[in-house]
Amino acid sequence: MTMPLIILGGGGQAAVLLEVLSLLQRPVLGFSDRQPPAEKSILNTVEFLGNDDVLRTRYPPDAVTLINGLGSTGIPTQRATLFNEFSAAHYHFADIIHPTAWFSPSARHSQGLQILAGAIVNTGTTLGENVLINSRAVVEHHCTIGDHCHIASGVVICGGCRIGNTVHVGAGAVINHGITIGDGAIIASGAVVITDVPAHSLMAGVPAQSKTRSKNHE
Repeated sequence: MTMPLIILGGGGQAAVLLEVLSLLQRPVLGFSDRQPPAEKSILNTVEFLGNDDVLRTRYPPDAVTLINGLGSTGIPTQRATLFNEFSAAHYHFADIIHPTAWFSPSARHSQGLQILAGAIVNTGTTLGENVLINSRAVVEHHCTIGDHCHIASGVVICGGCRIGNTVHVGAGAVINHGITIGDGAIIASGAVVITDVPAHSLMAGVPAQSKTRSKNHE
C-alpha cells in the first residue's frame, strides 16, 4: 500500500517537487513549514498541515511518507539536519525521479533521492541518502556521491569522481574526471574543479581555487 506523501517545507524547492509529483500522479496530503504560509502561497494547491512538531503529533511514521522540500542554498546543512531529525524518528523519505530524467539501471541509491527535469545519472554511479540532483545536471559513469549532497542545475560531474557527504555543487560547475571532494565542501556556481578538494572548503573560479567561507555557509 502506498502511503500519503507530505512535503517538508513551503518554498521554491517544495513547489518544484509538488509539480513533479503531480506529473507522476502521486497525490500529496499537504506540506509542513516553520511558519504559516502567506495568503498567496506558492503551494496553494495543497493543505498546510502545520509546523514540523504538529506534523509529528498528527501523522506517525507508519502513516505517511515524507518529501524533503528544502534546497541547500545559503546554509547547506539545513537540508541534512531536517532529513536526519525525521529519520531518527523513524520516518521514511520517498524517491522522486522526473519523467524526463535518466537514471541508469546500473546506478544505485539510498532513500530520499530527488532527480529533477533533464538530469542524467549514468552507469555504475552510487548515490547516498537525501541526494538532490537538480535540473539538467549530469553525473557521469562510476561516480560516488555521499549523503545529503545537492548537485545544482547544469552541473557536470565527469566520470569516476568521489564526492563526500553534505557537499553543495553550485549551478553550472564542472568537476573534472576522477576528482575527490571532501565532506562539507562547497563548490561555487560556475567553478571548474581540476584538483582534489579538501573537506569543508569553498572553491570558486576557473580553475577553482580555495576561498574563505562566510558564516552563512557554516
